Amino acid sequence: MWRPGTHGTGAEKDRPIGIAIAHQTNEGNEYSLEGGSSGSGSSSASAQSVPLTNENDAGPPISIDSIVSNLVGNQSGTAESASGLDGSAGNGLSGDGGSASSSGRGPGKGTKSKADFFGLVGSGSSFAYVMDRSDSMNSYEGAPLRYAKRELLKSLESLNEYNQFQVVFYNDSLSPMSARMIFATESNKNRAANFVRNMPGDGGTAHLPALRQALAMSPEVLFFLTDADDPRLNMAQLLDIQRLTEISRTTIHTVQFNLGPAANDGSWIRKLAEMNRGTYKYIDVTTINQPPDK
Repeated sequence: MWRPGTHGTGAEKDRPIGIAIAHQTNEGNEYSLEGGSSGSGSSSASAQSVPLTNENDAGPPISIDSIVSNLVGNQSGTAESASGLDGSAGNGLSGDGGSASSSGRGPGKGTKSKADFFGLVGSGSSFAYVMDRSDSMNSYEGAPLRYAKRELLKSLESLNEYNQFQVVFYNDSLSPMSARMIFATESNKNRAANFVRNMPGDGGTAHLPALRQALAMSPEVLFFLTDADDPRLNMAQLLDIQRLTEISRTTIHTVQFNLGPAANDGSWIRKLAEMNRGTYKYIDVTTINQPPDK
């Protein structure tokens, strides 16, 4: 095990560490530590049996059995979940919803599930919804915004309490639900319902800041909805988004509203999905009052 230098934790006492080697024998497990000396010591130190606790160590004793059990028992998870790159806060912070724990509460952080948004299905443990609320969403007697809210709430309701989510409404400014991803507890779902229902449609449109804000929270799945082809994202901007999704390991699915049959192939909105492992869907606003396709 390797531990980097401390950052912002000056009060924490340094603890020598090394590689713990477990030997299975007929009489049980024997452990030894390789390295672990303080200072800059040589990495070529031979393995030697050492006590697993130190009377001068202010921290709790280390349980090698527990470490080995956790590592072996987690093989069914993904590399992203194991490394804390599943879109959830690696420091245990969960926004206002509390953290999910694997002790006595079920699977815990990183639990995969599926979310359906306008028939587009995303699989992951954390989900972000980036929703256009510009004034054009009030067209056709407000049907686009009303329909978008209905589908959003249905998607949020399908999440379980071990999933994390975020909702970012945008026009020419940003209106995120919270400052970070939160767990999909019943109380947070109720907060989301109030937040969504009370969000008005007005103002202009600025797609890029909303996408960047959501990706900064590293969701595994991002659903993006807009009715505006303009302002278009150019190829340089699309490549910038793609670079961010490679860092956050995010899949982007896109939904486009517009009047009448699709006038083009989806333009940059389709390209946004295709470049980020996602799917594009077009919806004719004039058919919005009909039940959505199954």
